[in-house]
Amino acid sequence: MTRYLKYLLILTVFWSCNQTIGKKERTGQPTQTQSESTKDKLSNVSPFDYQEFKIKKGQLGEIKIGMTISEAELKFNGLKKEVGQATSFGYGGGSPAYLYYDKENVAFVLLPALNTDAILFIIASSPKLIATNGLNPNSTAKNISEKYPNIKVNQDLMNGWEYISDTTNNWDFVFMTDEKTVGEYPELEVPSGLKNIEIKADWIVIK
Repeated sequence: MTRYLKYLLILTVFWSCNQTIGKKERTGQPTQTQSESTKDKLSNVSPFDYQEFKIKKGQLGEIKIGMTISEAELKFNGLKKEVGQATSFGYGGGSPAYLYYDKENVAFVLLPALNTDAILFIIASSPKLIATNGLNPNSTAKNISEKYPNIKVNQDLMNGWEYISDTTNNWDFVFMTDEKTVGEYPELEVPSGLKNIEIKADWIVIK
């Protein structure tokens, strides 16, 4: 009788261990499913559609001057966000710059007004972004002059750059030139005709 009870006790302990192991395995299954679900969601994020983001007067696609950063970020997806400094784009005052990357390349930048979340400037950087007149942020001075006959180029004395302004659409085509410049400036603050027309712009500022 004693031998029978010992045998029964061993069977009971063995059955309890199996139940515990099975329960742990079942408990772990939802975590794995959740992880796989998260990966699926990330892989299903739509890529950024450049065709939907035309450079217009006061806006890039549906992103408009005066919007908050958070409102603007609801208008697009598929880009990686990084925070930089407005000084990198020629603007002082200590404001941040919100850079939006398509893989390794900056597509555009949002610059808020100082101490606010409201967009003051949009920097269109990618050549895949096309303006309503067909130009892009990396158009040459020649391309720009074909759209704006007799246009002048200006010095940015603060940064040592140059820019061509479209005063109708409130755009600036910015050239981060150094030794070789688009224009010639015998006098300070006097615009120049276009001399080196094959130089490409670096970005368009939408104001």
